[in-house]
Amino acid sequence: MKRRTTLGLLALLLKAPDTLAAPSSPGQASIVAVRVWPALDYTRVTIESDAPLAARHFLVDSPHRLVIDVDGLVLSPGLRELIGKVKADDPYIAGVRVGQNTPTVVRIVLDLKQPVAPQIFTLAPVAAYKHRLVFDLHPSVEADPLLALVLQHDRSPVQAAQRAEAAASAVNDALEDLIQQIARPKVPAPPGPVPAPVPATPPVAAAP
Repeated sequence: MKRRTTLGLLALLLKAPDTLAAPSSPGQASIVAVRVWPALDYTRVTIESDAPLAARHFLVDSPHRLVIDVDGLVLSPGLRELIGKVKADDPYIAGVRVGQNTPTVVRIVLDLKQPVAPQIFTLAPVAAYKHRLVFDLHPSVEADPLLALVLQHDRSPVQAAQRAEAAASAVNDALEDLIQQIARPKVPAPPGPVPAPVPATPPVAAAP
């Protein structure tokens, strides 16, 4: 009887191996998606998860870095995708590093191209989106709005300067032509040819 019971328990364990898996830690979130959206005004980094996340951050100088410690998270391949999301032309982020700082805290380090004023907040689930932890990286010094409009029209500063120089040159050329036309003395038109005199018609003799 005892042997039969032992064999029955063994068969049950072999049929259901998932029951032996260690349960996930309470409050531990799983990453759903990571996104990076760069713009001229700011860059937004979003970490979407199936449970709410709490984070702390601080800035480091020389070189400029933003360090974010996310609680209740274990480093995963989904979170590592954040590294490849940053593009070379991002105006604020030079690179990303992620690592397991403590057993329940993931540290994210953003290497910065310039000083930033970060805004970090969370968004509740809505529609197809789950919990989101958002980092908005704003410039620490506000950009000139006129320059921002020029750069928004033409992302390359060199091309923008060339376009402005060409436009100024065209205006100067047109103005110079107008000034020369006004200053040029008016020459009177040469007189036309004098018409030849018409010969007089001889008088006709009257009939006798």
